[in-house]
Amino acid sequence: MHKFPVPRLADAVVLEWADELAAQIGSEPEDLRRSPESINFPHDTVRVELMDESVVEFRSALVVVNEAKKAIAVFTEHCGHHVLPFHEAKVFVGDELRYSQGSS
Repeated sequence: MHKFPVPRLADAVVLEWADELAAQIGSEPEDLRRSPESINFPHDTVRVELMDESVVEFRSALVVVNEAKKAIAVFTEHCGHHVLPFHEAKVFVGDELRYSQGSS
């Protein structure tokens, strides 16, 4: 159990997103739940552009978009894991647009 907030909260994000994350990385959800720190991170850069023109960018990261949750989860090797709103968001991996949620 982590006593510091960033690793503890990062583990909570992995637990909440274990099914989606496991499907993306070819793992089993239970393996991630047992060992949230076991993710093998790519060398990809993930950039998310949000509706208010805010931009976040992470190196050595992977991203999962879940329209049912109306959220984007970014998992990073060194900077924790983050859940962002997906309303009118654009998600890039490297320079490639991977997801764009238009206004409805």
